[in-house]
Amino acid sequence: MLYILGAGSLGLLWAARLQQADIACRVIVRNAEQLQAWQQRSNRLRFNDDTGNHTLTLNFETPDTARMIRHLIVATKAHSALEAVRQLRHRLRPAGDILMLQNGLGSQQAVAQACRAQQVFAASVTDGAWQPAPGELTWAGRGSSVVGPLDTGTPCPEWLNRLSTALFDWRWQTPIMPTLWRKLAINCAINPFTLIYDCHNGEVPAQAGAWLDSCLAELQELLNLKGVTEDLAPLVHDVIRSTAANSSSMRQDLHAGRRTEIDYILGYACRQASQHGLQVPALERLLDAAKDCLRQHQLPTD
Repeated sequence: MLYILGAGSLGLLWAARLQQADIACRVIVRNAEQLQAWQQRSNRLRFNDDTGNHTLTLNFETPDTARMIRHLIVATKAHSALEAVRQLRHRLRPAGDILMLQNGLGSQQAVAQACRAQQVFAASVTDGAWQPAPGELTWAGRGSSVVGPLDTGTPCPEWLNRLSTALFDWRWQTPIMPTLWRKLAINCAINPFTLIYDCHNGEVPAQAGAWLDSCLAELQELLNLKGVTEDLAPLVHDVIRSTAANSSSMRQDLHAGRRTEIDYILGYACRQASQHGLQVPALERLLDAAKDCLRQHQLPTD
């Protein structure tokens, strides 16, 4: 049995795909109120993908259910991950495993620190999914997932090896940190600009101008310190072109009045730069501007 913590877009996407493949899974929602909302819909999810519309019946429960958990997929936002996992710690089997699907960095390490009896894995995910209405999910863009252990040398868990790449386009990689850092840097270069200019991804270069170039140069220096040697600028511009019409998750959170993951993306990068003694004035200016934008919308800045 696989347990999915979090009933947001990504958690529901995993649940839907596992259900379609007849792989047993249960979705852990935050509280009894969320559970009741799903029960009022008969636990049905309307799942829209490029093959059509599907009505799926999922299994939901709350954290206080007594069932023990061996395999946990954490699909919450980064800022919610540690507390959500802590609520389940009494249910986690020793020597079990936890797969983290969060954006940014910091939440994975925090969960690993809190759950020393379990193996913690992290994924870089590029699937696009959104919920047009309660009980409905659209898989807007089929992406890929790169999965690996936080502790280099830990083997791929058996349950993950059994997941067909037709179910999810995924691959195993160790070490995983270079991939996570690469994705973090790309998000740092795009998402905060979409926030402060309230624009789609494709509009970032015109809106940010030379400021984007300065941020890319500073992010490249930080990546080099982390052992990632690829040229960042072409990667970022490729992502901007391929997702030109997309609204970043950070901008979506702003419009929905939700707490963003700024502290686990740009905030984390700036803190890491400071620890290395690296001066990043363009990134710090971007972080300050993003926080000002959040304050204006009465949203948390962390």
